[in-house]
Amino acid sequence: MKNRECVRRRWIFLALSLLWMAVIFYFSGQSGSESGALSGFLSELLGLPDWVVRKGAHMAEYAALGFFLAGFFLTFPGKRMWLPAWGTAVLYAASDEIHQMFSDGRGPAVRDVCIDAAGAVIGVAAMCLITVFFRRRRNKPDE
Repeated sequence: MKNRECVRRRWIFLALSLLWMAVIFYFSGQSGSESGALSGFLSELLGLPDWVVRKGAHMAEYAALGFFLAGFFLTFPGKRMWLPAWGTAVLYAASDEIHQMFSDGRGPAVRDVCIDAAGAVIGVAAMCLITVFFRRRRNKPDE
């Protein structure tokens, strides 16, 4: 990847990561009743139990964050850049649970950090697979 293109991608993925962290921070700041109303609405709409919607949202939020962070860290040289991407997402998940202690009707849960970490693995893995696919395709000789 050309240096200029690499720097451009780095800034794009950093901006996406920070924006997504702000979205997560916003949802964590909702009171228990606000959060419950949103997940209740979605569970009725989708016909799923409330806990599936709530935990699925945790996983999806952090899959997206893991994806964006992996895109950012993959712009740096090194072979194991997935690890800092996943680690950053997990640290943010832990800080997110602490943030929820200050929201009415909400509290921290280690289980949620584990669910968030699993979501981050999915997002990081998706970015890594996409990167490998496009690198192989780019390096493949014309037939």
